Amino acid sequence: MVAPRAITERAPRLAYGERWIDDVLPARVLAEGRLLPLRMPEALPELPDVDRALGTALETSSTPDLVPSLKTWLATRYRGGDVAILVDDYTRPCAHQRRLLPGLLDWLLAHGVRRERIAIVIAGATHRDPRPAEYPFVLGDRVWPAWRDRVFMHHDYEDLERLGTMPDGTSVELNGRVARSEVVVGLSDLDYHYFAGVSGGPKQIVPGVAGRALTTADHLKMFGDLGFAPNCDMGILDGNPVYEYKRAAVRIVLDALRERGAFVYAVISVLNPRHEIVALEGGEVLTLHRKLRSVLDRVYVAEIPRLADVAIVSALHLGINVYQAGKAINTAARAVRPGGAVLCLAPCPDGFGNEEFRNLMKLAAPILDEGPRAIALGADPGTAGAAAIDRALRAVQDAVMKDFKIGKQKPVDLLVQYRRTGWGNLWLLCDGLTEDERTLLPFRYVGESKDPGARLRAWIEDRERTGKPSYVVIDDPTYWIRPKGG
Repeated sequence: MVAPRAITERAPRLAYGERWIDDVLPARVLAEGRLLPLRMPEALPELPDVDRALGTALETSSTPDLVPSLKTWLATRYRGGDVAILVDDYTRPCAHQRRLLPGLLDWLLAHGVRRERIAIVIAGATHRDPRPAEYPFVLGDRVWPAWRDRVFMHHDYEDLERLGTMPDGTSVELNGRVARSEVVVGLSDLDYHYFAGVSGGPKQIVPGVAGRALTTADHLKMFGDLGFAPNCDMGILDGNPVYEYKRAAVRIVLDALRERGAFVYAVISVLNPRHEIVALEGGEVLTLHRKLRSVLDRVYVAEIPRLADVAIVSALHLGINVYQAGKAINTAARAVRPGGAVLCLAPCPDGFGNEEFRNLMKLAAPILDEGPRAIALGADPGTAGAAAIDRALRAVQDAVMKDFKIGKQKPVDLLVQYRRTGWGNLWLLCDGLTEDERTLLPFRYVGESKDPGARLRAWIEDRERTGKPSYVVIDDPTYWIRPKGG
């Protein structure tokens, strides 16, 4: 996967799958100062010795009043049982675990854990199993295929153990292999999440290795009257009903495993946009998640001087399908003024990526089509378009709330972003969607040429013919973008 690069004001370039598109904007846009820069905080350097930092994270707890270090626990209480390592699945960048997992495995072996007792559990929540070609991306070449026999994908509908009950009556069920382990080590990194606030840490447990009923209940907390509930947004933890529910569920899991004599230890990292590890600590998962979030804010909060007329975003690893690319659209929509345009670069080799997403967009598509029909009869485009978006959003959200399944939230988020930008202002540059699939989505599509760079530049020239718009170019969809002073 192409690693992100910093955008310069001289020659912005963006990743499209495994290739680069250079010179995204015409020289005159740069000369006239119409590229709005993303102002990042002062860059945090990569840790000078990542291997040493990993050893410190395993041997010194950052939350000693809550949990001892993993080294101390293994030396004083370990009975020789199973050790489950939780890792991310193919939908995440996985750079942290490709770098850290080999060292963690070597460390465990050196501290008395037998190889046959180690299980690497992919905390995929409701996602599909990785395809054969994706395992090296998820685990790294040093681990795959050498540890093939000790890698297990979580399935949220089989081999579950009940550990408790939420106040609303939902069963707290956990992956059986994880629940039966004597030691559980979560290996995660932090990113902003479009409704859960900040991913990593507790999110690797719920929904990562949770049962479907708990994941469903967790996700349902995101919905408000129309769209998402207050505080269900990127970067927000306090007052976020999804995070609060998740925290309560994870607390039940932690307490139940402790009563069984098991030990749960989090190893959490923060990476900068170059995928360099800038922070790495070990300790109690909930506390460490909140602690290191402050480092994430120093690395991934991007400020722009004002909202742009056009936002162009590369979906990077999220461009595998439309379902995941929605996160990039969410990021870009925060950088554009109402009525401005968002263009997402996402090859989408997996197409929609989620059947529930496809089915709900089938429900929304004919309602959205009412907008063009009304406009053709003389209605105001903005008013008629906004009304069509709201009707589609209401229909989709009602269907989601009536029979929620994981993946159904994504059409709601997509339509919320469409509502934010305005009618006709979501664009997609992709190659992996069929013509029938394209008709189900609220996008306008960029060009017919086989060369994505040529398509992108032609689209920009169309914008240039209608005026002198300002642009923001986003090379990483995990940024949390804020206007200056916002």
